[in-house]
Amino acid sequence: MKTVICAMVAGFLVLVGTELPSQIVFSNLSAANPFSNPLVATEQEVREFFANYIDLYNKKELEEFLLLFSAKAKQNQRDGLAEIRTIYGDLFNRSRSLQISIEDMKIEIYQNAVKTKARYTVNQVLKGEGEKRAFEGDIRWVLAREEGKLQIVSVDYQHSVPPDGVSGRQPKPKEEPPESAVGKPEILLPPFVEEEEVEEFFTGYVRRYNRKDINGFLSFFSSKAVQNQKDGLKQIKKIYAKLFDESQELRYYLEDMKIEIYQNAAEVKAGFIVDQMLKRGGEEKVWTGTIHWVLVKEDGSLKIISLNYQNQKSP
Repeated sequence: MKTVICAMVAGFLVLVGTELPSQIVFSNLSAANPFSNPLVATEQEVREFFANYIDLYNKKELEEFLLLFSAKAKQNQRDGLAEIRTIYGDLFNRSRSLQISIEDMKIEIYQNAVKTKARYTVNQVLKGEGEKRAFEGDIRWVLAREEGKLQIVSVDYQHSVPPDGVSGRQPKPKEEPPESAVGKPEILLPPFVEEEEVEEFFTGYVRRYNRKDINGFLSFFSSKAVQNQKDGLKQIKKIYAKLFDESQELRYYLEDMKIEIYQNAAEVKAGFIVDQMLKRGGEEKVWTGTIHWVLVKEDGSLKIISLNYQNQKSP
């Protein structure tokens, strides 16, 4: 899907609010050249990370496996590291053997994060009578570098059970499915939001942005929001407030918007162009790049739980 959200402000086509904080963050990245930052990792590093992930998972090495996760890691937008430990600890303890395989891996590397999406299959043999079970689905991770090492900061999945499993029979009625490779499964649940609702969210988001309404703009963020894998809500407010205050005019453009809706979150990706005219001296600045958000629902309303961008120098 290709979506362009826009609004007319002061006679200009204004991009419906992507995040202009990106703009300020951009200029803070490098005083001399904000476009000179290297990518956070190489593709080879990412593939070696997941080779180790699979090896530790299949060996049921819980402590070493958990070292692959950031202390701030979130699974399915709700489980913190303590819950992740419990989920995997129980899974490993109940399994005589485990085999996870990952296929169709797609890797996107940014200046401050790595997003990886794949299909996964888990084959499990339980202790006791040796019952065999199988799970499969889509999974995505976000990796960041902490203290020099790549670590998982978020993981989300969609989960299903093959018609015959591995054992050739359906799970017993009313039996709670075991934890899968990515945690407690939520089987065949409908999407938590419609695409139209996501589009309406960004229409409002942009409107507040273009008005430089800091409080209204921040209402689109979760209290747990993280920007560029490091900035919490307090810092996000500081960044946008500075941006709005120093700008005589802001024009933000989103294009090629792509929306992916999961069972408990929505991911939105787009290209952006930011035109800023400063109050002091009327200087104009322009940035372009790519940006993506993850949205969740809190108290019935969509909220931004994470935001990441990669900027590129204009030609």
